[in-house]
Amino acid sequence: MEDSQPSLVQAGNSTTTTTTIPFDLIIQILSLLPGRSLIRFQSVSKLWFSTIRSKFFVDLFQTRSKTRPRLLFATYDRDSQKQFIFSAPEHIDNKDDDDKSSSSVMARCETISYPDYYMSYGSVEGFVCSRGLVHKTITVYNPTTRQVVRLPDLKPKGMRQMDARLGYDPVEDQYKVLCVTESQDIPQEHFVCTVSSSQKQEWRKIENPTGDDYQCICRDKCIDGALYYGVGRQTRIVRFDVRSEKIEFIKTPKESHIYRCTFINYKGKLGCLDYSFIENSMTLWVLKDAEKQKWSSMTCALPTKWEDLTAVHIVSIGVIHTGELVVFNPAFQSSKPFYVCYNDFNKESTRKVESTS
Repeated sequence: MEDSQPSLVQAGNSTTTTTTIPFDLIIQILSLLPGRSLIRFQSVSKLWFSTIRSKFFVDLFQTRSKTRPRLLFATYDRDSQKQFIFSAPEHIDNKDDDDKSSSSVMARCETISYPDYYMSYGSVEGFVCSRGLVHKTITVYNPTTRQVVRLPDLKPKGMRQMDARLGYDPVEDQYKVLCVTESQDIPQEHFVCTVSSSQKQEWRKIENPTGDDYQCICRDKCIDGALYYGVGRQTRIVRFDVRSEKIEFIKTPKESHIYRCTFINYKGKLGCLDYSFIENSMTLWVLKDAEKQKWSSMTCALPTKWEDLTAVHIVSIGVIHTGELVVFNPAFQSSKPFYVCYNDFNKESTRKVESTS
């Protein structure tokens, strides 16, 4: 790092000394700021604009951000009938509270309104993939900067259904969207689009080696370059290799109810969380060996006094660094408190946190 250079500035009868801050130090300072502040600071100068948008700075910002991870909750408000994305610290510690399972700890959340005509899928590296419910427009959304990348329209002849999912290849550092379409009198088709700001974005058709059509369901999860998603009420899931763009099927246990499971990253493995409203319990299925297609499971019951959290359908966004599983009800009412549940299967402990947003 170069040394600061002092300079003299004369104003009237007085002379003051100023210090020029080295630009590499400015870069380090900028990398610690919130994403929204960086968007504003792009207008400071052409140098700042090009620096903040450079791949070097983006990688630096992401590396720094991972030291203070946050959670994204894609939710639907039944009062306003709109979608929202909640952003909150990864871990809320209530160690000073006498009741370890109480809801007295408040999470400081940031609420982001999202267009109500969009259907949101799982987040990948902080990005959210969505498609329009009416116009079928596919977008990739950055909740931090509020920036939206719209992908080229994909309109196969006679298309009646379309599902889009975002995957990330850490080896090539590439984001790709996989789109599965169903058309009248035409077999199911698969398309892939690489998300890029420097190259032209276009859809490429890929083949399904099995040739079997299947019904997509919304739940998906990208883990270590592999995108997993469910296929209706069948006892199997799809694994899409983001780098090679190959598709394969993985068998699931018959008793797993995979069609209603939430897919999560459980300690680097694919986890499928099944919630039973009748039994008020959760079962976590973990894909221990993808090649041999071996699964394990563990079950825990939720406290019966938590009626305000539980619902017919609850989802999870995964496991945080404490080993706790984060669970919430995606359909909430803004007129009532929004709760998040932290569950530790190993310690058989569960607690909940109330959002103040």
